[in-house]
Amino acid sequence: MSFSEKTKLEVRQKAAFQCCRCHEIGIDVHHIIPEADNGPNEFDNAAPLCQNCHDRFGANPEKRKEIRQMRDWWYEVVKEKYYGDPPAFQKLNDLLLRIQDTQQNQTTAMKDVKAEIFSRLEEIKINLGKDKNSTPSQIRHIASEFISATRLASGIHANFLCQKCGTTIGLLIGSNNCPTCGALLDP
Repeated sequence: MSFSEKTKLEVRQKAAFQCCRCHEIGIDVHHIIPEADNGPNEFDNAAPLCQNCHDRFGANPEKRKEIRQMRDWWYEVVKEKYYGDPPAFQKLNDLLLRIQDTQQNQTTAMKDVKAEIFSRLEEIKINLGKDKNSTPSQIRHIASEFISATRLASGIHANFLCQKCGTTIGLLIGSNNCPTCGALLDP
């Protein structure tokens, strides 16, 4: 009796269908301890060898330990090369999930900050509306406490947060209006 087809396939896959000694493609599943010496037909007694390595080393009892060592080493190489380190991948996946969760928390926090800003801006508009003597520069000054913006020139703004819709604009060129909601950015 020889190795089962399931065991042969498992050995071949674990070795990436390559010889554990010379790494040639196309292998036989070799008994490390031969069947004639009561070697079992089990996975642990199987080694992936090409026909040449099988013919040269397979019948040599002094090479059994070396074949087992080469097989075990080759299985590790194949595992790292083709399958990676599952614990490392799990750590990476956990880290990515934590980053995603953090980003969601940041998004929620940003929404809360925007809501607070707009609430305060409404208060400012109401209070300024009561004072008929407020000038546009006073309005810009009060709003600048809540909005980060750099006016480079008319129609050119950097790092602006739209008062109306909350859109952030890195660099806006050629317009004084928010591209999202159309609000006038700079009175």
